[in-house]
Amino acid sequence: MSWWIIFREVYTKVIVSILLVIGAMLILQSSLNQLKLRSLAAEATSSRLQISAAAIERAIVRADSLGFAIDEMTGLQDLIDRERARDDTIARIVIVSPIGAPIMTSGAIGFFADEQDQVLRRVLGSGDTLTRLDTGPHLYTGRLLFDSSAAVMGAVILVTPTETFIAQARAAMQRMTYAYLAVFAVISILVAPFIVFQFSSVRHAYSALVAEVDQTNLQHTPEAEALHDAIAAGNVAFQEAEQEFEGLLGKASRKGGAA
Repeated sequence: MSWWIIFREVYTKVIVSILLVIGAMLILQSSLNQLKLRSLAAEATSSRLQISAAAIERAIVRADSLGFAIDEMTGLQDLIDRERARDDTIARIVIVSPIGAPIMTSGAIGFFADEQDQVLRRVLGSGDTLTRLDTGPHLYTGRLLFDSSAAVMGAVILVTPTETFIAQARAAMQRMTYAYLAVFAVISILVAPFIVFQFSSVRHAYSALVAEVDQTNLQHTPEAEALHDAIAAGNVAFQEAEQEFEGLLGKASRKGGAA
């Protein structure tokens, strides 16, 4: 396996790992944003519904200052009916006593049975003047009513289906998802050359090391060993011939001296 094949596998694993991590982070961020968008949409819707609740509260407070109880007020039923008709998102308006008993309603009578206790605990038991409760299918907006002695004389509760604002949150989430996909596409395009550039020095060092190892391995091949043995044998033969030639020269010099 050549060094380029090895590095190609390394590049592939690194790039895939980075893209998986980035993809997981974007998915997690998208999920968190979805929850946040729902909460923001519910908060904005509840704030808008508090306008209608405040109008009903002012009418009740004026009647109370004149000594009328809530159920004795003339025109209150018409008022809450107008407020419900003015805003199509309001499904029900319920005015309750301090113990949670319905006094006056507009739309369907009372609360949803499986949510009534939860709603009354939140509106009447939390101690907050303005309350909001998202039960999943419905959003409840509550406002406490105080008499002239600052005692709680009831609450006005507006009910709206969550589908009315979830559609807006979904549209915003869809646009955000497209943006995340664009970010992921740009990162996918840029990450490959970035990784190749960052690993270039390692690749060059590895290729040089592989070349040196190949040269070392070449020196231990059978052909290289046979060549080495032939050179060694040639050196031995040369040394023997040189010694023999020197011996002949020595004999010749001794004969010339004797003559």
